[in-house]
Amino acid sequence: MQTIIDRLEHLKGRLDSLLKEHKAMKERVSSLEHGVREHQRTEEVLQARVTELEKENEGLRKTHAAHEAAVPGAKERIDELVQEIDRCLELIQD
Repeated sequence: MQTIIDRLEHLKGRLDSLLKEHKAMKERVSSLEHGVREHQRTEEVLQARVTELEKENEGLRKTHAAHEAAVPGAKERIDELVQEIDRCLELIQD
């Protein structure tokens, strides 16, 4: 039969173990929250870049339509911008 002292020591050991686990979990949560904030900032930057590229793309399309023969390489630049927008959108969706 266990004595009260043995039981208390067992409970103290269990409590210490739970406190260590709690501390580790708090650190893990903090780390995950930091990661979430980093991803949110990255998403905001990529969204802003997508918006800029879409505006630039629209400007190039208008320019291309107005000066189709006068602006060599505009179609290629538009294609590059569309590809970059697609890459940004893929990163955001991940």
